Amino acid sequence: MHPLLLHWKFLSLHTYGLFAALAVLAGHGFTVAWARGQGRDAAAVSDSLPALVVGGLLGARALYVLVHWGEFAGAPVDVLKIWQGGLMWHGGVIGGVTAAALHFHRRGMPVRAWADLFSPGLALGQALGRVGCFFAGCCYGRTCDLPWAVRFTDSAALAPLGIPLHPSQLYDAGWNVLLFFGLWRLARRPFWNPGRGRLAALYLALAAVGRWAVEATRGDDRGSLWGPITATQALAVFAAVTVGVWLLKRPAS
Repeated sequence: MHPLLLHWKFLSLHTYGLFAALAVLAGHGFTVAWARGQGRDAAAVSDSLPALVVGGLLGARALYVLVHWGEFAGAPVDVLKIWQGGLMWHGGVIGGVTAAALHFHRRGMPVRAWADLFSPGLALGQALGRVGCFFAGCCYGRTCDLPWAVRFTDSAALAPLGIPLHPSQLYDAGWNVLLFFGLWRLARRPFWNPGRGRLAALYLALAAVGRWAVEATRGDDRGSLWGPITATQALAVFAAVTVGVWLLKRPAS
């Protein structure tokens, strides 16, 4: 793949960083437009973006560093090098949801309603982010002999070179594209209408299911928790259940 899209003198544009930016812009743009279409305050979405992005990045990176502390103990400055990969989805969910919830709560806005509105956009952003992972070679898959196996050849890629691998990143991206369209369509039905926290809880549950399935094809080391169950799988379910229950049980405001 092409981890480095552009390099000129002291300027480098990493493909991972480009897709991370596209993920934020696409998810944010969709959510603003959808909030406006729902008659909600679109400006409130824009106001919450810094909290959501910063909280999500900090949470995703913090959890990765915590789980893989052995990689950073001798070089703590590497904690800042997120363009080399190393973000955990469930940490991002916890950090982003917490930061956004605090943002809306302080302004007296209904947290569950906004969580519902953000869910399809989050799935869209996750899909684009995973494409960035694919180009960077992080979160790579196990070896396989399937017709759609991929081989990484760029020496800057984080995946093993020249070996046929599951395109695990694209599996995850595809699942999130389906989530995006599915959540968007469901939101038009009364039961799932934004405002009750149901759509957000469904997003978290299905995202965890998808992550559990994709993890079975992953080849990078994420640590084992209970036999074949990785820490990533367990944390994905824990994050989805914890935040989902919180969304469904808390008061509407």
